[in-house]
Formats: sequence, C-alpha cells, structure tokens
Amino acid sequence: MALFYTPPKTTKKSPHLIAEIVDLDYQGLGVAKIQGKTWFVENALPTEKVQIRVTEEKRQYGLGVAQKILVESPKRQLPQCVYYGVCGGCQSQHIPIEMQRLAKQNALFQRLQKLQSNIEFMPMIASEQWQYRRRVRLSMLFNAKTKKLNIGFRQKGSSQIVAIQHCHVIDIRLNNLLPNLTALFTQFSQPKSLGHIELVAADNGIAMLLRITQNLSEIDRTLLLEFANQHNINFFVQDDDQIKQLYGNQPYYQLDELRLHFDIRDFIQVNASLNQQMVKTALDWLDLKPTDRVLDLFCGMGNFTLPLSRYVQSAVGIEGVLAMVEKAIKNAEQNGCSNVEFYQSDLDQSFADQPWARKTFNKILLDPPRSGAAFALNGLIALAAEKILYVSCNPATLVRDAENLLNAGYTLKKVAMIDMFPNTGHLESISLFERKE
Repeated sequence: MALFYTPPKTTKKSPHLIAEIVDLDYQGLGVAKIQGKTWFVENALPTEKVQIRVTEEKRQYGLGVAQKILVESPKRQLPQCVYYGVCGGCQSQHIPIEMQRLAKQNALFQRLQKLQSNIEFMPMIASEQWQYRRRVRLSMLFNAKTKKLNIGFRQKGSSQIVAIQHCHVIDIRLNNLLPNLTALFTQFSQPKSLGHIELVAADNGIAMLLRITQNLSEIDRTLLLEFANQHNINFFVQDDDQIKQLYGNQPYYQLDELRLHFDIRDFIQVNASLNQQMVKTALDWLDLKPTDRVLDLFCGMGNFTLPLSRYVQSAVGIEGVLAMVEKAIKNAEQNGCSNVEFYQSDLDQSFADQPWARKTFNKILLDPPRSGAAFALNGLIALAAEKILYVSCNPATLVRDAENLLNAGYTLKKVAMIDMFPNTGHLESISLFERKE
C-alpha cells in the first residue's frame, strides 16, 4: 500500500496595511488610497492614520478593518452602546451624527449631479438619532450545559448571540420591556423550543411574535398570557409557519387621522417619526389637486396611497403581495377612503394589459425595494405622467433608474436625503421628476 505525505494545513494570515483616511463614504466606511487602489475601511475616520486588517481584496478596490488607530481624528467619538463593535446592528456610532448625515447627503447629491447639473437639493429630512426603531427582532439561544438563556442580537459576522439588556436605537417602550423578557423566558418550561422574538411598538401597544419549534405547553401558555395581560401586549405565536394570536388586538399605527392596521410580520416603515415626515413631503412635492389621478406602485398596505387619496379625484395602489393588497383594501374601507382602488400585480412583468394600466394617471408615486424599479420603468414611462415621485432606499438603483427616466424625457427637479436609520450605513431619499413640456 502506497503512503502519501500530506503536509499540515497552515492558516494564511490576512495582510496588514498602513493608510491615511482621506474621506468617509455614505456607509460610514473610511476611504483610503494605497498605490492607486481605493480601500474602504471600517472604524476609520478622515485624517486618521490606521493599520488595516484586510478582509477582502478585488482588482479595483479593497475592504478592511482599522485594527489599530495610529493617528486619531479629534472628531472620533465614544460609542454610547456597550455592545458596539460586537453586535451586528449599528455601524457608525463612532462617527458624530452631523458627519454621518453629511457623508450620506454628499454621496447622494454627487451621484445625481453627474446625471443632471441643475437639481434643487432640498434640506435633509431627519429626526432623533436615538430610540427611533419601532421594530426589533431578537434571537434566543438556550445553552443546555450552563442552563443559561441568551436573548439579543446576532454577533457581527457570526451566528453567536450578544445578550443585551438595552439598545440605544430602539423605541423606549421596547427597551423597557427587554429585562422583563429575559425574566419571562428564563421561567420557560421548554427553553430549547425558543427561536426568536419580534417586537413592534404599535400605536395601540406593543405587538410581540414568539417563534417556537414545538407546541406550547399549558404551563408556558399560561405564563405568556399573564405576561401579555400585565404589559398590554398584542401577543402572537408562530410554530410550523402558522401565526396565531393569543392575546390582544390587531396592531395599528396612525398617519394623522388615518389608522393603518397591519399583521405582526407585515412590512412597515421602522422609523415612525420619519415616516410621517416622508409622507407629508411626498404629498407636498406632488402638489396634489382635486382633479389628480394618482398611481402608487409598490404600495404595500397603503402607507402613501391612503393619505394622498384624501386630496385627489382617484388613487390606485399596486402591490405584488396579495395579502398586503387585501390589507390595503380593508384599511381603505375602515378609514372611509372611497376613491381608492388596490390591485395585485407582478411589477417585474409587463403590466400593459392589466386593467389598472389602461386608466390615465397624471401623477405617480413609487417606493420600490432595494433592487429598484428597473423592471417596471418601461411600463411606468408609457403612462406619460406629468410628475413621478420616487422614494428610494438604495442610492445605486436610484441613480440607475433616474438615468432611464431622464433619457425618457423627464427632468429631476428636486431631491432630499432621508436619515431614516441614524448610526447605520442605510441611505434613503425622495426625488421628484417632471415630464418636459
């Protein structure tokens, strides 16, 4: 029998680089130039000299982490959160909020200005830096050896859980509940069945979804019902992909006098204050009139459609998910919005033959996902609306779609950045396009 020598495996260490940071990108990454290549560096600020641990290197750019600050910026600040740098949530607490916002705004404006020079850049839409998230998802893991239950967020770049007792960016009502949740689930008779918790600070109390991997025991059911009653929680349980409400009412949130009901897993805008401001800005910029016929694409359960329907002749909302369409119809009925219609339609397919697309619209609003609206633009442009208002959560796809709209005869009139998620690298914006005469 032949024997073959197998050399021992060695772990290749990531190389380290020294660089001076010259800029800050909108995601909160420091920007450096090393031998003509651009590097994006976590935990690095302009004017700093840092030692970089390389995490990824491509031909045109590289990614890394500032492992050691050799020369520190006087603007660097101490993060408020004790879990910062370990928790996978916030990325920018070491950056002053003014610097965060300016980096995002500059990145957005500079990209759009390359497409068109004469754009009216409007003041930033912003609110509180802290306690702005009304939705949070917490992971749970029971250690059978230590008999300890951890509740918290996934560790950055890992499946491990960072147990937390407080989070600076979530709604104060959710924060106040965190220690009680730890005490509650420590008493659970089936801790191995615990999956995760979703919490939403709705306007009629906290809504809570508990994901479990087996049926509730009567002991645990009683425990949960007592907790829900004590803390005024609209309580839901999910097992085998079935969601059942055990206590309370359907959650809702207010938009002025409108009340929008939603189910616990439905998408809603996480930042309640900025959602209000964003909707108001959209209505103002569209300059709505009683004779307008407005189309709202990617409408969800009517977050924009229902408010704008109060000022126009008619409004039509289009959404790809049937359950959300049904919810939008119900919300319209409950709020007395009789001049609005909702349709389910797959917007990545041609919609020219859809009954709603045969209607005439003079104004259009769209709020697409991060992938943008490229697949719907041809059909949208064919509708020849005089104004198109585009709400974006991804500057890259906004720029791509804006270029298509400009080529189709539209002008980009004004843009504003929306700081929907302070202390993170997310950038939202609102843009108004008008058809050339």
